[in-house]
Amino acid sequence: MIINGEAFREARLNKLMSKLNLASSSGVSPNIIKNIELGKSARPDLVRKVVLALGLTVEEAFDKKMVRHG
Repeated sequence: MIINGEAFREARLNKLMSKLNLASSSGVSPNIIKNIELGKSARPDLVRKVVLALGLTVEEAFDKKMVRHG
């Protein structure tokens, strides 16, 4: 899975969420949020949690080019 960190950051900011808020809402550590926003790899299950916490579906995340197979 290839992660577009900037798209995740933009989605978070559009929701007016801090990294800490998103981490808490998604049940992942703040370091995972940081790594995702830097475009580093993360386990698909953790990325899914973050996507859902942003109020998106996994399909929407692919449509928005936040993640792609690779």
